Amino acid sequence: MDKKNLLKLKRLGITTAAALLLASLGGCAKEQAVDMGSIDLLETNGSEDGKSLNKGITQRKEVNGESFNLLINYTTEERAWTITDRKELYIEIKTENLPDNLSVYIDNIHCDTSIVCSNAIFKGIKQDTMDDHVHSSLLYGFPIDNEHSYFGVNVIEGQNSEFIQGFMYGNNYYTSGSVTQKRRLESDYLKAGVWANEIDSIIDLLIVDKTTNKVLRQVSVASNLLVEVNDKITFLEKGYEVTYDYDRDGSRTEIKRVKKID
Repeated sequence: MDKKNLLKLKRLGITTAAALLLASLGGCAKEQAVDMGSIDLLETNGSEDGKSLNKGITQRKEVNGESFNLLINYTTEERAWTITDRKELYIEIKTENLPDNLSVYIDNIHCDTSIVCSNAIFKGIKQDTMDDHVHSSLLYGFPIDNEHSYFGVNVIEGQNSEFIQGFMYGNNYYTSGSVTQKRRLESDYLKAGVWANEIDSIIDLLIVDKTTNKVLRQVSVASNLLVEVNDKITFLEKGYEVTYDYDRDGSRTEIKRVKKID
């Protein structure tokens, strides 16, 4: 092979390598978030009366090193679970098949709430956090057994400053070197592909011998849950109230148009 053809091949190789590098750095398609199909989903969309379609989800969790389980029941009475507004999630916890010689106390419950989004850059932005424990030295914690439950309320914020900043920087809500921080509309999050909240809980247990009243073990149980975000938004457009349904990729479809009567 002569030097001229060899030089052409070298240039072609360099060009091809550069193109592959740019493709890997820039990406021809946006990265997708991890599939959340293995996590329980509390559905809140689709009912005409606005109430949750799914009245609750009960999870059965093994307690490491023990013969009994935890039963964790999640419910909500929110008519429309939204990102931007305050909402409440109820948590009920009791034991299943607890031996007669053991007592169980919940030492602490820690819950983190983050957003779930089809766009990977927004996945996992924390929205709120909650801790619950007994504020007294008279008890080990919240007592539970096969018949008696702990019942707690996780009050989840809408838009605090930390959440606004995390979402803002994640989607480059700034131009020409300037940053504008503001509360955003619910539709802003739906257009970005936000479709659920993920609640990750850690339940710390104290296992006590009933005979000696001594703490035998401290063990943690993990639980997570998805709560579906309301996917319908109504806008006022040229004298009409127009309702759109957003899919999980942020695309919207008109589902209702009603002339507004003054």
